[in-house]
Amino acid sequence: MVMDAEIVVCGAGIAGITAVYHLSKLGIKNIILVDPRPPLTFTSDKSSESYRNYWPSQTMAAFMDRSIDLLDELALESDNYFQMNRRGYA
Repeated sequence: MVMDAEIVVCGAGIAGITAVYHLSKLGIKNIILVDPRPPLTFTSDKSSESYRNYWPSQTMAAFMDRSIDLLDELALESDNYFQMNRRGYA
């Protein structure tokens, strides 16, 4: 079987699935996701319902802030399907 794709994403873990999601949001339609295992095979569905956005490094703090912004957007788009909350931890 020969397939043509604009983009090929290798690995259907959380990073691969996220990449495909965001590429599709940009309007890219011809994406192939390659993985011999089912998607998210090694990804836990058990959340600790916590995250942190304090990091001594400004680079890591900016990265985490952006990640939280993306989670906020997904929560709004999905009627908070994954139950994001702001409890965090200390």
